[in-house]
Amino acid sequence: ILKVRSYKLPDSIQQFIESEDEQLLVHKINDPTDKLFVFFPQMSKVGVNTIRQYTKSMEDENVVNAIIVYDNSITAFAKQQTDQNKNINIEYFKKSELMVDKISHVLVPKHELISDEEKKELLKIYKIKDMHVPKIYSTDQIAKYFGAKRGQVFKITRNTETSGESIYYRIVV
Repeated sequence: ILKVRSYKLPDSIQQFIESEDEQLLVHKINDPTDKLFVFFPQMSKVGVNTIRQYTKSMEDENVVNAIIVYDNSITAFAKQQTDQNKNINIEYFKKSELMVDKISHVLVPKHELISDEEKKELLKIYKIKDMHVPKIYSTDQIAKYFGAKRGQVFKITRNTETSGESIYYRIVV
């Protein structure tokens, strides 16, 4: 996930895996100020106190984005806790969701997020508005994997037997 989102992995990733640390702080390759916390809670059920700890760590490091990779479940109150704080963005992934690299699977076509400029050009070429572009939900596994936000557009390249390569666009809703 971090590579797809253009975050720089630490040189000592193997040491991190072996250390059993609960958190990892990374930054974008092209923007060191854009940081992301990745939390790996050790408990089977993540509760409100754990989320409060994580948000405190985020505030201390001045980080607004985080991913929590959990084992079993997160309580409803814990999710509600993060929804109340609009200044931070926390995404949740169950470990089992990340066991398979979804974008490398043979049946999944190539997905890429296009820039805002490319989106404007696309809408201009086809003389359409956002509402006319086919949709993909932000809860879709691929959209979650890329960290896609509402209004962003995916360029999906499919290989077909009849036409070779076909390109589709989907807007995140």
